[in-house]
Amino acid sequence: RALTERRRGVVGNNGNGRVPDLEQGNASTSTANNNSNGVANSAERSETMLMMQQQDDTLDDLDLAVTRVGYMAESIHEEIESQNKMLTDLGDDLADAEEQLGVVMGKLAKLLKTKSRCQIGLILILSLIVLVLFFLVLYT
Repeated sequence: RALTERRRGVVGNNGNGRVPDLEQGNASTSTANNNSNGVANSAERSETMLMMQQQDDTLDDLDLAVTRVGYMAESIHEEIESQNKMLTDLGDDLADAEEQLGVVMGKLAKLLKTKSRCQIGLILILSLIVLVLFFLVLYT
């Protein structure tokens, strides 16, 4: 809207509908020539004003689109920040789980050092039972 006001100041009239630079024209021109120039200048001025109005409307639409893109970029930024935080938390949880798994694997390795086939078979059967129970709890 401010652009429209500045343009009106540039194209503006001094009460007679002429562009200010054209008012200092040759004083010796005829009245008929002035009337035809006045009509032509008026037509040009109205055409110029129409073009400026169309440009202002286009700029207003562009301003709205840029504002909308700005809001979308801000929401995308917030979403990325929250997902980065979730990924960091997931990484921490995985590191803890990996550490706990290492402890369990160490204990299992110590337990499997036994030479008795009976104990190894019993460990495998109990492990399978634990897995079956885990899946039953998980899916029911």
